Amino acid sequence: MSIPSTLLGLSGGQFNEIDWSNCAIVMIDFQNEYVDGAMPLGDAGNKATANARLLLYKARNKNIPIFHVAHHGQDNDKIFNPLSSKVDIIDSLQPLDDEKTIIKMHPNAFYDTELQALITSAGKQQIIFAGFMSHMCVSSSVRAAFDLGFESFVCHDACATRDLPSVAGQVITASTVHDSAMAALQDRFAALVATDKLTNS
Repeated sequence: MSIPSTLLGLSGGQFNEIDWSNCAIVMIDFQNEYVDGAMPLGDAGNKATANARLLLYKARNKNIPIFHVAHHGQDNDKIFNPLSSKVDIIDSLQPLDDEKTIIKMHPNAFYDTELQALITSAGKQQIIFAGFMSHMCVSSSVRAAFDLGFESFVCHDACATRDLPSVAGQVITASTVHDSAMAALQDRFAALVATDKLTNS
């Protein structure tokens, strides 16, 4: 069986290469809720976190602007309760003093936040995304970035998600959900890049 083409490929286009002098890093929802909260991502989450840490090292060494995004719900919500430590960013990925943390209340990290203005103010046109969850906040934010005119790259092995129920009431495994979300983004919205390629480029 031949490998199908992406929509971008069928139209004769291709994604650009990463220009480190023109990019920002957006770290989405690396929060305790996904470690020991209501939605633990287990080994996949641990691997994504480890890769995100390598991406942070690379970005910090190259003085790339880094924006951390954290999801907050309402005070009485069962998940992402802002009064709980579950909304805190994972210890190993804690922002440095000069790295901005942006609070969002919707899946799209650009919606009703200052993220777009901050990236634009930094003079960057490309964004490298990593985070949780692949099919939800990562996907929503990458699609929004496309609409806003940014060039997006997703560090696919620094993202993870959870099992979901199918329409028939069966389990769609986290790995299938992740792979499908990444494939959908690669079809037109973002280039997929591996941590190893990013950190060694």
